[in-house]
Amino acid sequence: MYLSFLPAELFLTKKDDGAFVVSMKAEEVFRTKSLKKALAKFNELRRELDAQFPIHEFTAEEKTELRQKHINEAIAGQTTHRPRKKLKRGSTRTFG
Repeated sequence: MYLSFLPAELFLTKKDDGAFVVSMKAEEVFRTKSLKKALAKFNELRRELDAQFPIHEFTAEEKTELRQKHINEAIAGQTTHRPRKKLKRGSTRTFG
């Protein structure tokens, strides 16, 4: 997959036959062999859809909360306890 706009399920992909396909909600909207034309169509549709799906800006409080949650998850994921390695009995090279 090359490009995507997830709120509208808009995707630009390259197929095995070399064609570039712009699809929206699992329906093919545009197909061409030219990447430049496919990008132009994708960007055109994206600009139209930006008005329908406005970007949600996080407040400073939300940013702080998300940052703290991420830090806590990272700390919790690290374990300092490691099981002790079992000691192997060494063999000696003596005979007899």
